[in-house]
Amino acid sequence: MPTIPLNTLLPWLLGLVGSLTVMGLVRKRLLGQQRAIASWLLAFVAVFCFGMLAGKMGVALPQVASDSAHVRGLDVVKAGLAVLAMSLIFFEMKRAGEKRFVAEKWKRFIGVTMGVAGIILYFNSFKFGYPKYFHRWDQYHYYMGAKYFPEIGYDGLYKCSTIAQDDIGKVSVDVEGNGKFRSFDLRAEVRKGDKKIRNLGGDNLLIKVDDLLANPSICKDRFSPERWEEYKKDVTFFSTQCYVDSYWTQMQQDHGYNPPPVWTLAGYYLGNWVPTTVRNMQALAAIDVAYLLATFIAIYWAFGWRVFAIAGIFFGCQSSAPFLWTGGALLRQDWLFFFVFAACLARKRYFALAGASLVYSALLRVFPGLAVVGWLIVAGLHMVYLQHVPGASWFRRIRFRGMAPNHLRMLIGGTAAAVILIGSSAAVVGTDSYTKFFKHTIEVHDKTPLTNHMGLRVILGHDMGFEGSGRMRYSKDGSKTDPFEGWKSARVKRYNDYKPVAYTVFATSLLASILVMRRTKSMWVAQALGGIWIILGSQLTCYYYSYMLLLAVLSKVRRSTEIFLLGMAVMSQVGWRSIGYNDDRYMYLSLISLLVSYVVMFMLAPRELPNWNPRKANLKWYDKLSGARLGTLVSLPPGLVMLVMGAIRQDYSTILMAAVPVLGGVGLWLYAESLAKRPKPNSPSPTVSAKSPSFEAA
Repeated sequence: MPTIPLNTLLPWLLGLVGSLTVMGLVRKRLLGQQRAIASWLLAFVAVFCFGMLAGKMGVALPQVASDSAHVRGLDVVKAGLAVLAMSLIFFEMKRAGEKRFVAEKWKRFIGVTMGVAGIILYFNSFKFGYPKYFHRWDQYHYYMGAKYFPEIGYDGLYKCSTIAQDDIGKVSVDVEGNGKFRSFDLRAEVRKGDKKIRNLGGDNLLIKVDDLLANPSICKDRFSPERWEEYKKDVTFFSTQCYVDSYWTQMQQDHGYNPPPVWTLAGYYLGNWVPTTVRNMQALAAIDVAYLLATFIAIYWAFGWRVFAIAGIFFGCQSSAPFLWTGGALLRQDWLFFFVFAACLARKRYFALAGASLVYSALLRVFPGLAVVGWLIVAGLHMVYLQHVPGASWFRRIRFRGMAPNHLRMLIGGTAAAVILIGSSAAVVGTDSYTKFFKHTIEVHDKTPLTNHMGLRVILGHDMGFEGSGRMRYSKDGSKTDPFEGWKSARVKRYNDYKPVAYTVFATSLLASILVMRRTKSMWVAQALGGIWIILGSQLTCYYYSYMLLLAVLSKVRRSTEIFLLGMAVMSQVGWRSIGYNDDRYMYLSLISLLVSYVVMFMLAPRELPNWNPRKANLKWYDKLSGARLGTLVSLPPGLVMLVMGAIRQDYSTILMAAVPVLGGVGLWLYAESLAKRPKPNSPSPTVSAKSPSFEAA
């Protein structure tokens, strides 16, 4: 770890603290124009000192993978921006409590500015970390995988690139576009003794290329002569853009091309329309920039400046989905736009378009469709209800009614989008494309653990033990062809061993979701809350957790959700920089993502009423389950199941892990009991309606 003298950091730290302190004193003693000028000057000094401090700290922070001091400094700025936003929210709350409200125009100006700053920080302040705003790694997979999908499918990208390299041999290429040609021997590179690629069509482990080179017909026979020559041309472009170095070798040890056929439909046309040149790849990368800008414009349009600000700050400051993974890539943010746009359209009551938008997002990446659980709960609770029949059992009180008109419009819009998109993709990329997708991506790829996977499966499959456990730091074996083979098998085995814990989490979370969502008729609220099922029901690479920015819309219902979302951004940066190995790091990020999702959901649950309140006696049992009690519901039963299973297996690290949700559940229940026992105030208590309120007005 690089070190930096304290006296290098101290002046900028003192400058930051001093300027903020002086600003506070000045604003108390000056008035009018003098106060405004002094405040702006001191604010400029504070921002400059903070920027310099972040840059110096960037040099001192430990390196993560291949990041630079610039990126490390930006991480400090990101955490600082989120902390500043939280501080301003607390300041606003303090002023509101004193009846000295901050002017709306100043809140809007500062909020929008900070939201835009967050978006700029996402783009690494326009220092992208790789040349030419062209993500060679990602575009190689998505451009080549979609353009040549009819020939190579999901399993042939690396194999056919290997054979194409051997067929190409020596080439001379103007890589920089400056008229200076450089020679490359692609055949020599692919015939190195240590050359390995990922076996996409088999066990997903690394394999040697010798057998492939001895049998080139397994790829060549898939192509027409013209298409094979074009394929070789594109392999030449991507390999030489990487200078045929270790970066190029590592690209073919990734996990291939995995999108559904609907995404392949767009990628296929773009790939065949746009030839491989640097400028063309930059133009393709710019599509995602337009999608991101459209995403935040849609949020502003549907929810206003404040949600835009929180979403922009969170998106730019969290560390689960930073720019380095998909920035400069091809159509990697399309799903996010349509996912968020669905909530925006529902908010504006364009229900048919909202249904179509969410279906399109799901067909682009599958997992966004899990958020439809929220929609289904709200629609189901409208269709099935309990009628008040004195003396009748709950079963005899069940009644049914038709779908609400808004829900029906969503169903029609979503169904129409599915028919059009699925039909078009099957016609263009092959009628068997969905069978291939299911076999490769769902059956094989989804069950192969990756070091940057996130989700409930990661939390349960991660062994928190020490020497001899399945953690990466202890199980990596450099003597094997695939050094992570043991780690992958250990994670899969552990999750299979503890599947009953996952089933318990599913059951308690579904019950809790129903109890919370029965209080809302707003489908945009239901979609945002339904996002928790993305964590529970899928195992995703980290960069898809940008979907969590949708939680910002819930601040229209509960303003205090802003604090938890921004706090998560800060904590994600802390974990990113303080945890060394990827499996530990992304388990931590999965855990805080799940906890924040639960907290935000339970904030929309009924408030805990004190025992002396006469209204409490008239409430049904499900209206008495406050957020704290629902927290007990989703933490205590799974914790107990894990505790028992760990004890049976004599797995002491799991017993310690299980103690956390068990103690947390007990603590939440005791906290709820303490709220119920609040003493009756001398003044009359505020009226509390026995009827659960709706969030429709929000």
